Amino acid sequence: MYDKFKEIADSKGFKKVVIITTASSDKENNQYSQLALSQLKSAGFDILDFYDFENEGLKDLSQYDVIYVCGGNTFKLMKFAREMNFDNEVESLLKRDGIYIGVSAGSLIIGPSIQIANEIHPDINEVGLTDFNGFNIIDLIVFPHYSSEFEEEIKLFESKNNVKIERLTNSQAILIKEGEKTLIE
Repeated sequence: MYDKFKEIADSKGFKKVVIITTASSDKENNQYSQLALSQLKSAGFDILDFYDFENEGLKDLSQYDVIYVCGGNTFKLMKFAREMNFDNEVESLLKRDGIYIGVSAGSLIIGPSIQIANEIHPDINEVGLTDFNGFNIIDLIVFPHYSSEFEEEIKLFESKNNVKIERLTNSQAILIKEGEKTLIE
């Protein structure tokens, strides 16, 4: 999975990455934020910046080739991403052929809905979010951290909401390129 990302980034000559830490409990000090930083450095990226919507306010992200959104609390991420009009930044990135990497909560917010984070292995809605619409940049609703123990709940969710859920284990990702979806393991 990591090799495919590196291959794509290298083919485009990408060197600048912003790591969004808003959803993480310890922000840039979170172990997964630090792991992302380490992996991206080893991939040869020159500029690696952390950014937190919650505490840093609005920032222009047009200088970055890659936006990497860490996981954590989906509701918190969605609330602050909306306040920053983050969907416009993502759409701008994709128009200039950049790369968006969403991990866990970061993968949920760009889909049509984050409702699944409220129902199956729910996040704590610590910000009181009541609108569970996603940015609808992609047409997938992802269930990250999938294991078979969640299957029955997911099937009920799919039936109740008339949707299809993309189940992803921690060793899988979905690459969307020119409208084509590819499962990467």
